[in-house]
Amino acid sequence: MGTIPVCRLYILTGQSSLLFHPSEILAVCRAAVIPLSLFALWAVAACEGDISAPETGESFTLAPGEGVALGALGHVRFQGVVADSRCPLRLQCVWAGDGAVVLEVIPRTGDAVEHTLHTLGGAKAIVLDSYELTLIELSPYPEVPGGIRPEDYRVTLALVEALD
Repeated sequence: MGTIPVCRLYILTGQSSLLFHPSEILAVCRAAVIPLSLFALWAVAACEGDISAPETGESFTLAPGEGVALGALGHVRFQGVVADSRCPLRLQCVWAGDGAVVLEVIPRTGDAVEHTLHTLGGAKAIVLDSYELTLIELSPYPEVPGGIRPEDYRVTLALVEALD
């Protein structure tokens, strides 16, 4: 009767070793491949184009298409600027103008909802449970009419506790 083949598996440092039968190694690998693959896909999908979660009261800046997780409140993504009539720096205007941005809020449960926030003359905040997601700034500020490319916009937001 022949001997059972044994493979030596080196753990992390290569200094410690354990003896495993080849069928045990295959079983462990097969059991780990699917969960690890799913985790890798989830990690890439969750992180692509997103920034790390902000602290309450801390401002954060997003580029078009970027998002941020807001803990139990869900996720918010900056879709883009839908209007920018702010008076350029080098012009004298009758009124200051307004910038309008679209944010997609994706709650942990339920469907995604789009909200439009304004720099002047409209909603500046979204109520999310006992918090408000507030528009702090739309940048850059226009220097000449129509001089900002859509991908160059940045929106600065803050998540603050709502006042009763």
